[in-house]
Amino acid sequence: MTPMTMTSLLTTTTSAPITALLTISASTNPAALPYDPCYNYTVLDDLRRATNNQLQSSYYAQYTSKLLCDTDVNWVGWYRLFIRGQSVQMPDTCVDQLSCGTHAPLWLNGAHPRIEDGVVTRSVCGHWGNNCCGFQSNPIKVKACPGGYYVYEFVRPTGCYLAYCADVRNISISNHTVTPEPTLAAPAIFYLFGSAAGDTNNTAVEDGSSSVIQLLSPFLFFGRTYQQIYVNNNGHLTFNQASNEYIPYSFPARGSQDIIAGLWTDLDNRPRGVVSYHQYTSGNVLTRATRDINTHFPNLYFTASWVFVATWNKVAYYALTSTETSFQVVLISGSNFSFILMNYGDIAVTEHPVQAGYDTVSSTHYFVIPESINGSFISNLRNSSNGNVPGRWAFRVDGGSKSNKEYITGLQAKLSSFSDLTDTGNIQIVLQQIKQELVKYGLPNSIELTLRNVQKIKP
Repeated sequence: MTPMTMTSLLTTTTSAPITALLTISASTNPAALPYDPCYNYTVLDDLRRATNNQLQSSYYAQYTSKLLCDTDVNWVGWYRLFIRGQSVQMPDTCVDQLSCGTHAPLWLNGAHPRIEDGVVTRSVCGHWGNNCCGFQSNPIKVKACPGGYYVYEFVRPTGCYLAYCADVRNISISNHTVTPEPTLAAPAIFYLFGSAAGDTNNTAVEDGSSSVIQLLSPFLFFGRTYQQIYVNNNGHLTFNQASNEYIPYSFPARGSQDIIAGLWTDLDNRPRGVVSYHQYTSGNVLTRATRDINTHFPNLYFTASWVFVATWNKVAYYALTSTETSFQVVLISGSNFSFILMNYGDIAVTEHPVQAGYDTVSSTHYFVIPESINGSFISNLRNSSNGNVPGRWAFRVDGGSKSNKEYITGLQAKLSSFSDLTDTGNIQIVLQQIKQELVKYGLPNSIELTLRNVQKIKP
């Protein structure tokens, strides 16, 4: 059949006049707020980096291949150092060589700044050959923050084996044999997680799940209120029962359960990675959640009263033990509002079936993040967004106000190829793709599209 273009008139059913929704859509991408690294940093909690981690010969012989080398790390943005959940700083005096899980430990060659100094640049030295500055590495930026901590803009060192240190020489941290652990580094968009957040870890079991988690505050999800939740190792959340499903349903599944899929696929936390969760009813996490939601959804004047953070950190795909995939699902509620943030870090490509988004009972509401159903493209999730924040997708999921009033608008769609639109299945595919684009750019998920007319026009 000859390719052609078409003009389609569509009926849209939404909970508010379309003109109002378009106005709201335009305001969902405000100018970026001033970026302060004191509140936009990545947590780095790795026991190997502690200054008291002195390499011993037996350890040296056993773990030479696992020595820290920070040229292997893809450093992006700012970092805050922790050791076993306790905030620490980089050493700014010479550190013994063979400390910090590496050959030449890196220390700050200059005093830490004061808050009033703002962002400063400091040189970095690596102790080697009995010379405290045997290696002069690339300089980094440092900032002092309210609360008595520092953040660092780490960059790739000049070579191996050099690694940034975490100074524990003047604080009390229990000493014990160090076993290499996964670093808890993640993009700045991630909420605090891991040992620094006091997370509960899921058991490392193939296709496993958390036990039932009683929520400290009810969560409203498109008209259904839940008091419990399950964090499933295979990348999704369920409410009524745990799930060991490793092959994702295709949304809309029109099934019998509500599902939130950060990245639903065949993950395996046995060889590597950690699946963990934590919920909050007070503290800085609520402050951050309030700020994030009001950024993504202006004019709501929202205040968070409860946050639930589930994190899949550097988890492998099943039978692909060298892969690492990191993402996070954050549930946020307050008053009668509820939201989901999906945060994406490094996502490995895979041939496993994959899907990210959400689906409800009977698929009355659902969303599939674009390109998340193709394992060859899911590494792009780190840079994708529906709200001007790369790597983050934000959704309001309480359902909002309901209305049966119908509003009609015209929409012109040009198709590069033609399929027989007298076929109901083809029509639904086209309408679903158009709906995905409309929701992506700000319209509510409750929008419904109906094809009223197809007109053939000349190419």
